[in-house]
Amino acid sequence: MDIKSLFSTKQKILESKLSVLLDHPVTKGNHCESAWIDFFRSFLPNKYAVDKGFVFDSEGKISEQIDIIIYDALYAPLIFGTDAGEKYVTAESVYAVFDSKPEINKATLEYTNKKVGSVKALKRSRRGVINAGKYYPPRELTHIIGGILAVNSVEIDTINKHIKLYDNIDIGCAIKFHSFLVDWKNNAKLSWASGEETILAFFYMILDELYKLGTVAGIDIRTYANATLKQYMFDLGDN
Repeated sequence: MDIKSLFSTKQKILESKLSVLLDHPVTKGNHCESAWIDFFRSFLPNKYAVDKGFVFDSEGKISEQIDIIIYDALYAPLIFGTDAGEKYVTAESVYAVFDSKPEINKATLEYTNKKVGSVKALKRSRRGVINAGKYYPPRELTHIIGGILAVNSVEIDTINKHIKLYDNIDIGCAIKFHSFLVDWKNNAKLSWASGEETILAFFYMILDELYKLGTVAGIDIRTYANATLKQYMFDLGDN
């Protein structure tokens, strides 16, 4: 099996689908998001769920509308849906958020940076977990990956020149041009791929970034309970 050929085909199909949608201004927004959501669902393991919607925290704060949310599918309580197909996801459950745009440029990078920031600004709880009868203390909160997705893009040199201004963006993909990854621990060093390897490289980039996160920290559901109940309060001092 030739993985590169498989993803070359996937890239052409996705590029064709998104290009057609972009030619129809009335429907391009929601349908482009759906195309990217289908793309992620086609290869991510079942531990991840992918939807569009909003992220909220125990204090009742809500993010801006997010085009693509990758969140924990196994241990994520309090996921609400709307008739429009949007989900409300707890902040603790989120691995990554993406904004879908026709083009990556300075304006869309700035806009995406702001949207991702609205998620990262939310309060997240953490709690220890019990596995096989043994208690494990709370792990550190995981980094939330922020990204931008598009068909077209300015040159990679332009992105490299300005990326330090957008510190909420870790990864991006413009399927007709390039995919890129930002190493914020190494002075915002930009790595990228282009041409027929654009989607294949993005596939490996996002899988590797998700792998490095492991599993999200255990959510302390008591913080949500205490924010919504009047007659019963949980003692947050207990494990």
